[in-house]
Amino acid sequence: MGEAGAAGAAVRVLAVSRVAPADDAGSGGGAGEARVKLSFFDTAWVVLPPIQRVFLYDLPGGDGADEFPAAVRRLKDALAATLALYRPLAGNLAYVAETGDVVVDCAAGGDPGVAFVEAEAAAPDDDGGGGMDVRRLAGDEAHDIPAFLALVPGHDTRVLPAPVLSVQATRLPGGRGLALGLSVHHAVADGQAVWRFVGAWAAAAREGSPVTKVLGPPHYDRAAVHVPNGDEFAREMLRKVAPNLPVTNTAMDYDFSQRFRLGRRTFYLAADDIRSLKHRIDALAAANDAAAGDSATTTTTKKKKPVSTFVALAALGWTAFVRAKALAAGDDTYLVFLADLRARLDPPVGDGYLGNCIKGCLAMADAGDLLGGDRGLLAACRAIQAAVAEMEAAPLAGTERWLQRMMTLPFQRLCNVAASPRFRVYEASDFGFGRPARVELVSMNHDGEMVLVGGREDGEVQVSVSLDPARMEEFKAHVLGHRSAAPAAAS
Repeated sequence: MGEAGAAGAAVRVLAVSRVAPADDAGSGGGAGEARVKLSFFDTAWVVLPPIQRVFLYDLPGGDGADEFPAAVRRLKDALAATLALYRPLAGNLAYVAETGDVVVDCAAGGDPGVAFVEAEAAAPDDDGGGGMDVRRLAGDEAHDIPAFLALVPGHDTRVLPAPVLSVQATRLPGGRGLALGLSVHHAVADGQAVWRFVGAWAAAAREGSPVTKVLGPPHYDRAAVHVPNGDEFAREMLRKVAPNLPVTNTAMDYDFSQRFRLGRRTFYLAADDIRSLKHRIDALAAANDAAAGDSATTTTTKKKKPVSTFVALAALGWTAFVRAKALAAGDDTYLVFLADLRARLDPPVGDGYLGNCIKGCLAMADAGDLLGGDRGLLAACRAIQAAVAEMEAAPLAGTERWLQRMMTLPFQRLCNVAASPRFRVYEASDFGFGRPARVELVSMNHDGEMVLVGGREDGEVQVSVSLDPARMEEFKAHVLGHRSAAPAAAS
């Protein structure tokens, strides 16, 4: 499985407890509701596997000191305080047969709170390989997929009711390493919401409160996300993607079981690399427009905005994907990414909205147009920019059909980009024992998925990719070939 597999599943569960929300009357909008009905934006994600992330820490402390128990206590106490504001994350996703709705049941049932697993990883001598040493796991370019899977909690979302959130803290060999694994049901939160929750949890652990000047309290009243005929569209979508509720594993017959057979690699692009890439793209665009007679002096032409970091890196990944897959002229190829609609709805939804508020965007091109070096890179940028402009012009257009449209595309020629360089994941996940040595999305589902998040250094972007292992070296050569300096190994 994957490209590295030294660690296997050498993790032993020590204890399983439940962390309930602390008694806090100051919980956010929607507090006290026993049930939160999913919005139209949530229902598309009911059938998908959970979002799973792993955070790797090299804990401070003296030689031989076991910092793990104190770290777990800190995590649990801060989690209880944070769940008082983020109550849907402590609930269960449930199917209401009488109405045909799927809801978040926030009521304290027989087993309230979030499952918190405490575990211990095998030492190097015990598992016959490199073990789960935190420095090795954090430093390897190729992911140790079996290890990462063992470091996130099991979270079965195939049958409702299903928990929204589960947590695992694993002591890594030597007493200094800690892996924190999260599994979150995607039907309750998108990437923006998850990262705000992680930031609030970390703030509670560091500063004693999940509410800071930067992070206000969340709100999760689904009435804030108004879509015309939203309830009708939500039920229609549920009937299409999950016709056998409360069993949800029939999503368009898509087989997620192969996802962990793909290779995974992580690369880092420094701020100088990204500036150089964007400058070259902007220069190419200006030269191309000048050659076409599209000058700034033309009265119908506005000055074009510089290319964004997201567009530049998504284009770089898309062209690398086309090369790695050996696509050729005449092959249609697609790039899918998600746009945050919080600021684009009328009225806007605040940044603190705990739910899904995203729309799928689709860029299309002939593979031949994306080959040929800089010309192909510019073509990819313009196709992505056109998809962004289409979304900005009509944020809700086609939202009720986007999932069905996605499932008709040829997945072998489809690249998707997840997350955003705006997600400062290393800053958000400092729980008081330092920033993590590595943050990774474990739940990468697609052959051709690329995850972009802010890196460890200022201005750096971390690029993780899931791909057929036989195609990985070609992808790597194309991506790192655009760096401003000679390629170096990931560290």
